Amino acid sequence: MFHHDIMDSVMQERARDLRAQAKADRDATIVRRARKFWEDRTLRAPSGRSREIRLAAEGR
Repeated sequence: MFHHDIMDSVMQERARDLRAQAKADRDATIVRRARKFWEDRTLRAPSGRSREIRLAAEGR
């Protein structure tokens, strides 16, 4: 019975570590995707300020 308790504890600790690592991996993926999204959005849709500068340069 003592061996069973030790092994159960080891398995629970390992499962907890794996869950924590999986959560960290998911969070990192979300951060990477968010950064890519905002980078793409910035490149595709210029801000209102840059539009004002461009219109001023064109003389409008």
